[in-house]
Amino acid sequence: MSTPGATASHPDTATDPEAAAALVDRAYRLILGRAPDPDGLAYYTHQLRSGELSDRQLCAALASSDEFAGRLSPGEDAASGGTASSEAMSDVREAAAREPGFVDAAELARAATVEDLAATAEAYFSSLDDTELLLTKPFKEPGEAADLLVTFGQVLRGLQPAAGMTVLDFGAGTCWTSRMLTQLGCRVIAADVAPSALELGRVLFRRQPVLGDRPEPEFLTFDGHHLDLPDGSVDRILSYDALHHVPNPDQVLGEFARVLRPGGLAAFAEPGPEHSLQPQSQYEMRHFGVLESDVVIERVWDRAREVGFADLRLCLLESSPQWVDLPTFQDVLSGRADGSVFPEPTRAAIGDRRMFVLHREGVETPDSRAADGLAADVVLSDVDVTAGDDAAVAATVRGTCLLRNTGTRTWLPSDARYGPVFLGARVRTADGSLSDRLADSGGRIALPGRGVAPGEEVTVAVHLDVPARLGDGTGAAPVAVEFDPVSEFVCWFSVNGSTPATVPLP
Repeated sequence: MSTPGATASHPDTATDPEAAAALVDRAYRLILGRAPDPDGLAYYTHQLRSGELSDRQLCAALASSDEFAGRLSPGEDAASGGTASSEAMSDVREAAAREPGFVDAAELARAATVEDLAATAEAYFSSLDDTELLLTKPFKEPGEAADLLVTFGQVLRGLQPAAGMTVLDFGAGTCWTSRMLTQLGCRVIAADVAPSALELGRVLFRRQPVLGDRPEPEFLTFDGHHLDLPDGSVDRILSYDALHHVPNPDQVLGEFARVLRPGGLAAFAEPGPEHSLQPQSQYEMRHFGVLESDVVIERVWDRAREVGFADLRLCLLESSPQWVDLPTFQDVLSGRADGSVFPEPTRAAIGDRRMFVLHREGVETPDSRAADGLAADVVLSDVDVTAGDDAAVAATVRGTCLLRNTGTRTWLPSDARYGPVFLGARVRTADGSLSDRLADSGGRIALPGRGVAPGEEVTVAVHLDVPARLGDGTGAAPVAVEFDPVSEFVCWFSVNGSTPATVPLP
Protein backbone atom coordinates (compact mmCIF):
# COMPACT_ATOMS: atom_id res chain seq x y z
CA MET A 1 0.00 0.00 0.00
CA SER A 2 3.06 2.18 0.00
CA THR A 3 3.24 4.51 -3.00
CA PRO A 4 5.86 6.52 -4.87
CA GLY A 5 4.90 9.76 -3.12
CA ALA A 6 7.55 11.85 -1.36
CA THR A 7 7.76 15.00 0.65
CA ALA A 8 9.37 17.76 -1.35
CA SER A 9 9.50 21.48 -1.79
CA HIS A 10 8.11 23.22 -4.85
CA PRO A 11 10.47 22.29 -7.71
CA ASP A 12 11.42 25.89 -8.58
CA THR A 13 11.96 27.41 -5.15
CA ALA A 14 15.54 26.19 -4.68
CA THR A 15 16.79 27.79 -7.89
CA ASP A 16 14.40 30.67 -8.52
CA PRO A 17 14.15 33.34 -5.79
CA GLU A 18 11.09 34.83 -7.45
CA ALA A 19 9.32 31.47 -7.36
CA ALA A 20 10.17 31.09 -3.67
CA ALA A 21 8.92 34.58 -2.87
CA ALA A 22 5.74 33.98 -4.86
CA LEU A 23 5.10 30.77 -2.93
CA VAL A 24 5.52 32.62 0.39
CA ASP A 25 3.18 35.38 -0.78
CA ARG A 26 0.56 32.87 -1.83
CA ALA A 27 0.78 30.94 1.44
CA TYR A 28 0.37 34.15 3.46
CA ARG A 29 -2.70 35.18 1.48
CA LEU A 30 -4.33 31.75 1.67
CA ILE A 31 -3.66 31.12 5.35
CA LEU A 32 -3.34 34.55 7.02
CA GLY A 33 -5.46 36.47 4.55
CA ARG A 34 -2.83 39.14 3.91
CA ALA A 35 0.38 39.88 2.06
CA PRO A 36 3.60 38.91 3.86
CA ASP A 37 5.49 41.53 5.83
CA PRO A 38 9.05 42.20 4.55
CA ASP A 39 10.77 40.31 7.39
CA GLY A 40 8.50 37.28 7.01
CA LEU A 41 8.92 37.28 3.25
CA ALA A 42 12.71 37.42 3.50
CA TYR A 43 12.90 34.76 6.24
CA TYR A 44 10.66 32.17 4.62
CA THR A 45 12.06 32.78 1.14
CA HIS A 46 15.54 32.04 2.49
CA GLN A 47 14.27 28.92 4.29
CA LEU A 48 12.68 27.59 1.11
CA ARG A 49 15.71 28.30 -1.06
CA SER A 50 18.14 26.72 1.42
CA GLY A 51 16.05 23.56 1.66
CA GLU A 52 15.56 23.97 5.41
CA LEU A 53 11.81 24.31 4.91
CA SER A 54 9.46 22.55 2.49
CA ASP A 55 6.34 24.15 1.07
CA ARG A 56 4.08 22.16 3.37
CA GLN A 57 6.21 23.04 6.39
CA LEU A 58 5.81 26.69 5.40
CA CYS A 59 2.04 26.28 5.38
CA ALA A 60 2.12 24.43 8.70
CA ALA A 61 4.27 27.18 10.27
CA LEU A 62 1.81 29.90 9.23
CA ALA A 63 -1.18 27.82 10.34
CA SER A 64 0.36 27.32 13.80
CA SER A 65 1.33 30.99 14.29
CA ASP A 66 -0.13 33.22 16.97
CA GLU A 67 -1.63 35.41 14.25
CA PHE A 68 -3.54 32.52 12.76
CA ALA A 69 -4.61 31.35 16.23
CA GLY A 70 -6.04 34.83 16.80
CA ARG A 71 -8.45 34.22 13.94
CA LEU A 72 -10.07 31.33 15.77
CA SER A 73 -13.72 31.83 16.51
CA PRO A 74 -14.90 31.67 20.15
CA GLY A 75 -16.83 28.51 19.39
CA GLU A 76 -13.90 26.59 17.96
CA ASP A 77 -14.60 22.90 17.61
CA ALA A 78 -11.98 20.92 19.50
CA ALA A 79 -12.33 18.11 16.99
CA SER A 80 -10.76 20.28 14.32
CA GLY A 81 -7.35 19.60 15.83
CA GLY A 82 -6.85 22.80 17.83
CA THR A 83 -4.63 24.58 15.29
CA ALA A 84 -7.20 26.11 13.01
CA SER A 85 -10.91 26.90 13.11
CA SER A 86 -13.20 24.97 10.79
CA GLU A 87 -14.10 28.22 9.04
CA ALA A 88 -10.48 29.21 8.46
CA MET A 89 -9.42 25.80 7.20
CA SER A 90 -12.51 25.72 5.03
CA ASP A 91 -11.25 28.92 3.41
CA VAL A 92 -7.92 27.25 2.70
CA ARG A 93 -9.65 24.21 1.20
CA GLU A 94 -11.92 26.34 -0.92
CA ALA A 95 -8.95 28.25 -2.27
CA ALA A 96 -7.14 24.99 -3.05
CA ALA A 97 -10.26 23.57 -4.69
CA ARG A 98 -10.26 26.45 -7.16
CA GLU A 99 -6.87 25.35 -8.48
CA PRO A 100 -6.98 23.68 -11.92
CA GLY A 101 -7.14 19.89 -11.68
CA PHE A 102 -7.84 19.85 -7.92
CA VAL A 103 -8.66 16.37 -6.57
CA ASP A 104 -10.84 16.05 -3.47
CA ALA A 105 -9.45 13.09 -1.49
CA ALA A 106 -12.76 12.46 0.29
CA GLU A 107 -14.60 12.35 -3.01
CA LEU A 108 -11.97 10.02 -4.48
CA ALA A 109 -12.40 7.67 -1.50
CA ARG A 110 -16.18 7.68 -1.99
CA ALA A 111 -16.08 7.20 -5.75
CA ALA A 112 -13.48 4.42 -5.88
CA THR A 113 -13.96 1.03 -4.28
CA VAL A 114 -11.37 -0.65 -2.10
CA GLU A 115 -10.77 -3.06 -4.95
CA ASP A 116 -10.33 -0.19 -7.41
CA LEU A 117 -7.63 1.43 -5.32
CA ALA A 118 -5.89 -1.91 -4.71
CA ALA A 119 -5.86 -2.48 -8.47
CA THR A 120 -4.41 1.02 -8.95
CA ALA A 121 -1.55 0.22 -6.56
CA GLU A 122 -0.89 -3.11 -8.26
CA ALA A 123 -0.96 -1.50 -11.70
CA TYR A 124 1.66 1.02 -10.62
CA PHE A 125 4.12 -1.51 -9.21
CA SER A 126 3.58 -4.08 -11.97
CA SER A 127 4.19 -1.50 -14.70
CA LEU A 128 7.62 -0.41 -13.47
CA ASP A 129 10.41 -1.08 -15.94
CA ASP A 130 13.21 0.08 -13.64
CA THR A 131 12.80 -0.81 -9.96
CA GLU A 132 16.36 -0.07 -8.92
CA LEU A 133 15.55 3.30 -7.37
CA LEU A 134 12.63 1.95 -5.36
CA LEU A 135 14.84 -0.75 -3.89
CA THR A 136 17.28 1.85 -2.53
CA LYS A 137 14.64 3.30 -0.19
CA PRO A 138 15.15 4.88 2.35
CA PHE A 139 18.34 6.01 0.63
CA LYS A 140 16.94 7.31 -2.67
CA GLU A 141 18.20 10.83 -1.99
CA PRO A 142 19.74 12.60 1.04
CA GLY A 143 16.85 14.91 1.92
CA GLU A 144 14.23 12.18 1.93
CA ALA A 145 16.59 9.77 3.70
CA ALA A 146 17.10 12.20 6.59
CA ASP A 147 13.35 12.59 7.10
CA LEU A 148 12.56 8.89 6.73
CA LEU A 149 15.29 7.71 9.09
CA VAL A 150 14.48 10.23 11.82
CA THR A 151 10.77 9.45 11.59
CA PHE A 152 11.35 5.69 11.46
CA GLY A 153 13.64 5.91 14.48
CA GLN A 154 10.99 7.62 16.59
CA VAL A 155 8.21 5.30 15.47
CA LEU A 156 10.52 2.41 16.36
CA ARG A 157 10.77 3.84 19.88
CA GLY A 158 7.01 3.88 20.11
CA LEU A 159 6.66 0.40 18.65
CA GLN A 160 8.99 -1.11 21.29
CA PRO A 161 9.78 -4.27 19.31
CA ALA A 162 11.82 -7.11 20.74
CA ALA A 163 13.58 -10.04 19.12
CA GLY A 164 11.17 -12.88 18.46
CA MET A 165 8.07 -10.69 18.36
CA THR A 166 5.67 -11.10 15.46
CA VAL A 167 5.30 -7.72 13.73
CA LEU A 168 2.75 -6.94 11.03
CA ASP A 169 4.25 -4.37 8.65
CA PHE A 170 1.06 -2.96 7.14
CA GLY A 171 1.36 -1.33 3.72
CA ALA A 172 4.94 -2.59 3.52
CA GLY A 173 5.38 -1.74 -0.17
CA THR A 174 8.90 -2.72 -1.21
CA CYS A 175 9.61 -3.78 2.40
CA TRP A 176 12.50 -1.55 3.51
CA THR A 177 10.89 -1.22 6.95
CA SER A 178 10.25 -4.99 6.98
CA ARG A 179 13.93 -5.62 6.37
CA MET A 180 14.96 -3.36 9.27
CA LEU A 181 12.52 -5.07 11.64
CA THR A 182 13.78 -8.47 10.52
CA GLN A 183 17.36 -7.39 11.20
CA LEU A 184 16.21 -6.57 14.75
CA GLY A 185 15.17 -10.20 15.15
CA CYS A 186 11.43 -9.78 14.63
CA ARG A 187 9.28 -12.27 12.75
CA VAL A 188 7.85 -9.88 10.16
CA ILE A 189 4.64 -10.29 8.18
CA ALA A 190 4.88 -7.80 5.30
CA ALA A 191 1.36 -7.00 4.10
CA ASP A 192 0.34 -4.97 1.06
CA VAL A 193 -2.54 -4.83 -1.45
CA ALA A 194 -0.05 -4.94 -4.35
CA PRO A 195 1.48 -8.40 -4.95
CA SER A 196 4.06 -6.80 -7.26
CA ALA A 197 5.24 -4.56 -4.41
CA LEU A 198 5.72 -7.61 -2.20
CA GLU A 199 7.64 -9.33 -5.00
CA LEU A 200 10.00 -6.37 -4.98
CA GLY A 201 10.27 -6.91 -1.22
CA ARG A 202 11.40 -10.48 -1.85
CA VAL A 203 13.98 -9.14 -4.28
CA LEU A 204 15.18 -6.68 -1.63
CA PHE A 205 15.69 -9.46 0.92
CA ARG A 206 17.60 -11.54 -1.64
CA ARG A 207 19.84 -8.69 -2.71
CA GLN A 208 20.35 -7.29 0.79
CA PRO A 209 20.09 -10.30 3.11
CA VAL A 210 19.93 -9.62 6.83
CA LEU A 211 22.89 -10.64 8.99
CA GLY A 212 22.81 -13.45 11.52
CA ASP A 213 20.16 -15.97 12.47
CA ARG A 214 16.89 -14.09 11.97
CA PRO A 215 13.32 -15.30 11.32
CA GLU A 216 12.34 -15.50 7.67
CA PRO A 217 9.84 -12.80 6.64
CA GLU A 218 6.33 -13.69 5.49
CA PHE A 219 4.63 -11.86 2.61
CA LEU A 220 0.88 -11.41 2.83
CA THR A 221 -1.36 -9.96 0.12
CA PHE A 222 -4.08 -7.85 1.78
CA ASP A 223 -7.49 -7.83 0.09
CA GLY A 224 -8.26 -4.36 1.44
CA HIS A 225 -10.84 -5.64 3.92
CA HIS A 226 -9.65 -8.62 5.95
CA LEU A 227 -6.18 -9.54 7.19
CA ASP A 228 -5.69 -13.28 6.66
CA LEU A 229 -4.35 -13.74 10.18
CA PRO A 230 -5.80 -15.38 13.31
CA ASP A 231 -7.18 -13.29 16.16
CA GLY A 232 -4.50 -12.14 18.62
CA SER A 233 -1.66 -13.48 16.49
CA VAL A 234 0.73 -10.50 16.29
CA ASP A 235 2.60 -8.57 18.98
CA ARG A 236 3.10 -5.32 17.08
CA ILE A 237 1.78 -3.49 14.01
CA LEU A 238 3.69 -0.87 12.04
CA SER A 239 1.88 1.43 9.62
CA TYR A 240 4.53 3.62 8.04
CA ASP A 241 2.90 6.11 5.66
CA ALA A 242 0.19 3.58 4.82
CA LEU A 243 -3.06 4.38 6.65
CA HIS A 244 -3.62 7.59 4.69
CA HIS A 245 -3.82 5.53 1.49
CA VAL A 246 -6.66 3.44 2.92
CA PRO A 247 -10.23 4.32 1.83
CA ASN A 248 -11.75 2.32 4.73
CA PRO A 249 -9.63 3.25 7.78
CA ASP A 250 -12.38 2.33 10.25
CA GLN A 251 -12.47 -1.25 8.98
CA VAL A 252 -8.67 -1.48 8.92
CA LEU A 253 -8.38 -0.23 12.52
CA GLY A 254 -10.87 -2.91 13.51
CA GLU A 255 -8.68 -5.52 11.84
CA PHE A 256 -5.64 -4.16 13.67
CA ALA A 257 -7.43 -4.56 17.00
CA ARG A 258 -8.51 -8.09 16.08
CA VAL A 259 -5.09 -9.46 15.15
CA LEU A 260 -3.16 -7.73 17.96
CA ARG A 261 -2.54 -9.64 21.16
CA PRO A 262 -3.84 -8.06 24.39
CA GLY A 263 -1.49 -5.27 25.43
CA GLY A 264 0.06 -5.06 21.95
CA LEU A 265 1.04 -1.85 20.19
CA ALA A 266 0.27 -0.37 16.78
CA ALA A 267 2.63 2.44 15.74
CA PHE A 268 1.94 4.89 12.94
CA ALA A 269 3.85 7.50 10.96
CA GLU A 270 1.34 9.41 8.86
CA PRO A 271 0.91 12.89 7.38
CA GLY A 272 -1.27 15.52 9.02
CA PRO A 273 -4.85 16.79 8.60
CA GLU A 274 -4.13 18.91 5.51
CA HIS A 275 -2.12 16.31 3.62
CA SER A 276 -4.47 16.06 0.67
CA LEU A 277 -3.98 19.75 -0.16
CA GLN A 278 -0.22 19.49 -0.61
CA PRO A 279 1.12 19.76 -4.17
CA GLN A 280 2.76 16.34 -4.00
CA SER A 281 -0.50 14.75 -2.82
CA GLN A 282 -2.48 16.43 -5.57
CA TYR A 283 0.08 15.22 -8.11
CA GLU A 284 -0.16 11.62 -6.88
CA MET A 285 -3.97 11.60 -6.95
CA ARG A 286 -4.21 13.37 -10.29
CA HIS A 287 -1.61 11.30 -12.18
CA PHE A 288 -1.64 7.90 -10.44
CA GLY A 289 -5.10 7.71 -8.84
CA VAL A 290 -3.46 7.11 -5.47
CA LEU A 291 -5.56 8.10 -2.46
CA GLU A 292 -3.82 10.73 -0.30
CA SER A 293 -6.23 11.21 2.58
CA ASP A 294 -5.96 13.64 5.47
CA VAL A 295 -5.22 12.03 8.83
CA VAL A 296 -7.32 13.64 11.56
CA ILE A 297 -6.05 12.09 14.75
CA GLU A 298 -9.25 12.79 16.68
CA ARG A 299 -11.23 10.66 14.21
CA VAL A 300 -8.63 7.89 14.37
CA TRP A 301 -8.79 7.85 18.15
CA ASP A 302 -12.60 7.82 18.24
CA ARG A 303 -12.62 4.70 16.07
CA ALA A 304 -9.69 3.08 17.86
CA ARG A 305 -11.51 3.28 21.19
CA GLU A 306 -14.58 1.66 19.67
CA VAL A 307 -12.65 -1.39 18.46
CA GLY A 308 -10.61 -2.10 21.60
CA PHE A 309 -7.65 0.23 21.90
CA ALA A 310 -7.16 1.64 25.38
CA ASP A 311 -4.55 4.38 24.99
CA LEU A 312 -3.13 6.85 22.48
CA ARG A 313 0.27 8.50 22.59
CA LEU A 314 1.54 11.09 20.09
CA CYS A 315 5.15 12.02 19.37
CA LEU A 316 6.09 15.70 19.77
CA LEU A 317 9.45 15.28 18.08
CA GLU A 318 10.27 17.65 15.25
CA SER A 319 11.73 15.59 12.41
CA SER A 320 13.04 18.64 10.52
CA PRO A 321 15.26 20.45 13.05
CA GLN A 322 16.31 24.08 12.94
CA TRP A 323 20.01 24.76 12.34
CA VAL A 324 21.03 27.86 14.27
CA ASP A 325 24.18 29.74 15.21
CA LEU A 326 25.87 29.31 18.59
CA PRO A 327 24.33 32.39 20.31
CA THR A 328 20.83 31.27 19.31
CA PHE A 329 21.55 27.73 20.49
CA GLN A 330 22.69 29.08 23.84
CA ASP A 331 19.55 31.23 24.05
CA VAL A 332 17.39 28.16 23.47
CA LEU A 333 19.21 26.20 26.18
CA SER A 334 18.85 29.05 28.66
CA GLY A 335 15.23 29.77 27.79
CA ARG A 336 15.97 33.25 26.40
CA ALA A 337 14.99 32.43 22.81
CA ASP A 338 11.75 33.90 21.51
CA GLY A 339 9.01 31.87 19.93
CA SER A 340 10.18 32.54 16.38
CA VAL A 341 13.09 30.16 16.94
CA PHE A 342 11.59 27.63 19.32
CA PRO A 343 9.05 26.13 19.77
CA GLU A 344 7.14 27.59 16.81
CA PRO A 345 9.14 25.55 14.23
CA THR A 346 8.44 22.48 16.36
CA ARG A 347 4.73 23.24 16.31
CA ALA A 348 4.98 23.61 12.56
CA ALA A 349 6.61 20.23 12.15
CA ILE A 350 4.08 18.58 14.46
CA GLY A 351 1.32 20.09 12.38
CA ASP A 352 2.80 18.42 9.31
CA ARG A 353 3.22 14.90 10.68
CA ARG A 354 1.33 12.52 12.96
CA MET A 355 3.46 9.90 14.71
CA PHE A 356 1.38 8.01 17.23
CA VAL A 357 0.96 4.70 19.04
CA LEU A 358 -2.26 2.89 19.88
CA HIS A 359 -2.19 0.50 22.84
CA ARG A 360 -4.48 -2.54 22.64
CA GLU A 361 -6.58 -3.29 25.69
CA GLY A 362 -4.97 -5.84 28.01
CA VAL A 363 -1.61 -6.35 29.67
CA GLU A 364 1.65 -7.40 28.05
CA THR A 365 4.25 -8.83 30.39
CA PRO A 366 7.63 -7.13 29.83
CA ASP A 367 10.46 -9.64 29.63
CA SER A 368 14.23 -9.93 29.36
CA ARG A 369 14.39 -9.27 25.61
CA ALA A 370 14.96 -5.59 26.45
CA ALA A 371 17.52 -4.09 28.83
CA ASP A 372 15.61 -1.44 30.76
CA GLY A 373 14.15 -2.82 33.97
CA LEU A 374 16.58 -5.76 34.31
CA ALA A 375 17.89 -5.79 37.89
CA ALA A 376 18.84 -8.37 40.50
CA ASP A 377 20.20 -8.98 43.97
CA VAL A 378 23.06 -11.49 43.77
CA VAL A 379 23.98 -13.34 46.99
CA LEU A 380 26.76 -15.94 46.85
CA SER A 381 27.06 -18.30 49.84
CA ASP A 382 28.98 -21.41 50.87
CA VAL A 383 31.84 -20.27 48.67
CA ASP A 384 34.80 -22.62 48.35
CA VAL A 385 37.82 -21.66 46.23
CA THR A 386 40.53 -24.24 45.64
CA ALA A 387 43.74 -23.87 43.68
CA GLY A 388 43.92 -25.71 40.39
CA ASP A 389 45.63 -29.08 40.28
CA ASP A 390 47.22 -28.52 36.86
CA ALA A 391 48.77 -25.71 34.85
CA ALA A 392 45.60 -25.10 32.86
CA VAL A 393 43.27 -24.35 35.79
CA ALA A 394 44.00 -21.44 38.15
CA ALA A 395 41.23 -22.24 40.63
CA THR A 396 37.86 -23.94 41.03
CA VAL A 397 35.00 -21.94 42.52
CA ARG A 398 32.06 -23.72 44.17
CA GLY A 399 29.08 -22.32 46.02
CA THR A 400 25.41 -21.44 45.94
CA CYS A 401 23.98 -18.31 44.35
CA LEU A 402 20.64 -16.78 45.26
CA LEU A 403 19.20 -14.48 42.60
CA ARG A 404 16.26 -12.20 43.35
CA ASN A 405 14.49 -10.40 40.50
CA THR A 406 14.34 -6.79 41.74
CA GLY A 407 13.46 -5.33 38.35
CA THR A 408 10.29 -4.89 36.34
CA ARG A 409 10.81 -7.56 33.68
CA THR A 410 10.24 -11.31 33.82
CA TRP A 411 13.43 -13.24 33.12
CA LEU A 412 12.91 -15.68 30.27
CA PRO A 413 14.18 -19.24 30.81
CA SER A 414 17.75 -20.05 29.90
CA ASP A 415 16.69 -22.14 26.91
CA ALA A 416 14.66 -19.32 25.33
CA ARG A 417 15.76 -18.35 21.83
CA TYR A 418 15.70 -14.63 22.58
CA GLY A 419 16.55 -12.91 25.86
CA PRO A 420 17.49 -16.03 27.90
CA VAL A 421 18.80 -15.19 31.37
CA PHE A 422 21.81 -16.97 32.90
CA LEU A 423 24.05 -16.47 35.87
CA GLY A 424 27.13 -15.30 34.01
CA ALA A 425 30.75 -15.42 35.11
CA ARG A 426 33.49 -13.07 33.95
CA VAL A 427 37.11 -12.90 35.04
CA ARG A 428 38.94 -9.78 36.14
CA THR A 429 42.67 -9.47 35.49
CA ALA A 430 45.38 -7.60 37.38
CA ASP A 431 45.11 -4.57 35.10
CA GLY A 432 41.43 -4.18 36.05
CA SER A 433 39.96 -5.36 32.74
CA LEU A 434 36.95 -7.67 32.61
CA SER A 435 36.82 -10.60 30.19
CA ASP A 436 33.95 -12.79 29.04
CA ARG A 437 36.31 -15.52 27.83
CA LEU A 438 34.46 -18.06 30.01
CA ALA A 439 31.27 -17.82 27.95
CA ASP A 440 31.95 -21.10 26.13
CA SER A 441 33.50 -22.98 29.07
CA GLY A 442 31.16 -22.77 32.05
CA GLY A 443 30.69 -19.01 32.15
CA ARG A 444 26.95 -19.36 31.62
CA ILE A 445 25.06 -21.18 34.37
CA ALA A 446 21.49 -22.01 33.41
CA LEU A 447 18.70 -21.01 35.78
CA PRO A 448 16.14 -23.66 36.80
CA GLY A 449 12.46 -23.33 36.02
CA ARG A 450 10.56 -21.59 33.24
CA GLY A 451 11.34 -18.00 34.08
CA VAL A 452 11.61 -15.65 37.04
CA ALA A 453 8.96 -12.97 37.57
CA PRO A 454 9.63 -9.68 39.38
CA GLY A 455 9.95 -10.31 43.11
CA GLU A 456 10.69 -14.02 42.70
CA GLU A 457 13.91 -15.81 43.69
CA VAL A 458 15.89 -18.67 42.20
CA THR A 459 18.89 -20.62 43.54
CA VAL A 460 21.64 -22.15 41.41
CA ALA A 461 24.67 -24.27 42.20
CA VAL A 462 28.02 -22.83 41.13
CA HIS A 463 30.92 -24.98 39.94
CA LEU A 464 33.40 -23.11 37.78
CA ASP A 465 36.92 -23.98 36.66
CA VAL A 466 38.84 -20.73 36.05
CA PRO A 467 41.62 -21.00 33.44
CA ALA A 468 45.14 -20.04 34.47
CA ARG A 469 45.56 -17.86 31.39
CA LEU A 470 42.96 -16.16 29.21
CA GLY A 471 42.78 -17.32 25.64
CA ASP A 472 42.75 -13.78 24.28
CA GLY A 473 46.35 -13.59 23.13
CA THR A 474 47.49 -11.47 26.09
CA GLY A 475 48.24 -14.35 28.42
CA ALA A 476 46.76 -12.32 31.30
CA ALA A 477 46.18 -14.15 34.56
CA PRO A 478 42.77 -13.79 36.28
CA VAL A 479 42.69 -12.38 39.82
CA ALA A 480 38.94 -12.55 40.51
CA VAL A 481 35.64 -13.87 39.15
CA GLU A 482 32.47 -11.78 38.97
CA PHE A 483 29.08 -13.48 38.98
CA ASP A 484 26.44 -11.33 37.34
CA PRO A 485 23.10 -12.22 35.70
CA VAL A 486 23.08 -11.72 31.94
CA SER A 487 20.31 -11.61 29.35
CA GLU A 488 22.19 -13.04 26.39
CA PHE A 489 22.77 -10.53 23.58
CA VAL A 490 20.85 -7.92 25.60
CA CYS A 491 22.94 -6.84 28.62
CA TRP A 492 24.71 -7.75 31.83
CA PHE A 493 22.61 -6.66 34.79
CA SER A 494 25.49 -4.69 36.29
CA VAL A 495 25.16 -2.31 33.33
CA ASN A 496 21.82 -1.30 34.88
CA GLY A 497 23.33 -0.82 38.34
CA SER A 498 23.03 -4.28 39.89
CA THR A 499 26.01 -5.34 42.02
CA PRO A 500 27.73 -8.56 40.95
CA ALA A 501 29.17 -11.03 43.46
CA THR A 502 32.99 -10.95 43.32
CA VAL A 503 35.19 -13.89 44.33
CA PRO A 504 38.96 -13.23 44.67
CA LEU A 505 41.24 -15.95 43.37
CA PRO A 506 44.31 -17.27 45.16
